[in-house]
Order: sequence, then structure tokens, then C-alpha cells
Amino acid sequence: MDYQELKQVPIFASCGEAELERLLESPHKVSTFKPGETMVRFGTPCRSLLLLTEGTVETRMGSVEGRELVVDKLKAPCILAPAFLFGTNDIIPVEVTALSDATLWQINREAFLAFMQRNPQVLRAFLKLISDRAQFLSGKVRAFAIKGLRNRTLDYMVLHGGISNVAQAAEVLGVARPSLSRVLSELVDEGVIKKGVKGYAL
Repeated sequence: MDYQELKQVPIFASCGEAELERLLESPHKVSTFKPGETMVRFGTPCRSLLLLTEGTVETRMGSVEGRELVVDKLKAPCILAPAFLFGTNDIIPVEVTALSDATLWQINREAFLAFMQRNPQVLRAFLKLISDRAQFLSGKVRAFAIKGLRNRTLDYMVLHGGISNVAQAAEVLGVARPSLSRVLSELVDEGVIKKGVKGYAL
């Protein structure tokens, strides 16, 4: 297993060859996945550093009503669930699914902690990563708590340049497709957006 794969991950970018090779002497595992395969299941304890070194994944959160919310789409190289690695509650609250061919590294948690103690620049990068993710999720929660579906739909259209697939957009917005279709129809009737052969546009 080539330590060069680890150097792709931003927190390891400044690390030397010898340090990364030493890290790889600790218990670790590398797994590959095909599109559609579940990489990490909801409720899994986060007891290893999870590194996505290849591919794109989607994270989803379910509810007791059976609804699912697409929390995020992540592209390699990145770390999955970093905030749960050293938490009192280390249970991963989402399911991670591969959207393309993907490679996942799992590195022993204690070995990674010792590695950060030897490399303060990695510790700082890891803490910054957790802070950035917390800010992202805080913004996502705020959008759901404060904004109605109408405003969230418009924000989505601004970000993605429109809506060509209503079912996919509904998953990302965390609503039922009929609810989103109703809001889109209202926006069309009001002249706020336009409906064409390729979907909806501002």
C-alpha cells in the first residue's frame, strides 16, 4: 500500500515519507466499492480514521417515518465522519453509499492520535477540518429550521442552476416529491421560475 495515496488527503500533505510509512505500520485496512454499494452503515461505531482516497460518495440520514435526507455528497480525497472519531458518542449517524468506484482506508484510531501528537501540523489541520464541517452542518440545520420549502427550493436552484430531476432534488431537500412538485408549480404560476423541456429554471 503506497503512502502516496495518503498524501492526497489534505491533512497529510505536509507529512514526510518516513512518518507516513510509520503510520502504515499500524493496523489499517483498504477496501474498494462499486457504485451503489454501502460503504459505511448507519449506527456503525467510528473507531478508525476513515479516508476516502478515490471516488465520490453520498451520505444519507433516515427517519422513523421512512424518509431519507441526503446530507452531503463528498469527493475524494477527504475524511469521513471526522467529528465522531474521538467523540463520547462515536456512532456514525448516516449511511455512506458509493456513487462511483471508491476506495476507503481505515486507520487505527489510537495510531492516528499518536501520529497527530508527533505531527502538530496534522493536529491543527484535523481540528480545522472538524470546525469547518461543524459550520457546514450548522448552516444546513439553520436552512431547514428557518427557511420554508419555497426558499430552500429557490436556494437550491440558484446553487445548481435549476432543477432537471425533481425526484433527486426532493431527496437533497429532504422532502417528498409531491411536496416539491407542488411548490414548483406555485412558483411557475407566480412567474418566479420557468418550466421547460429540461426541467425548471430561474
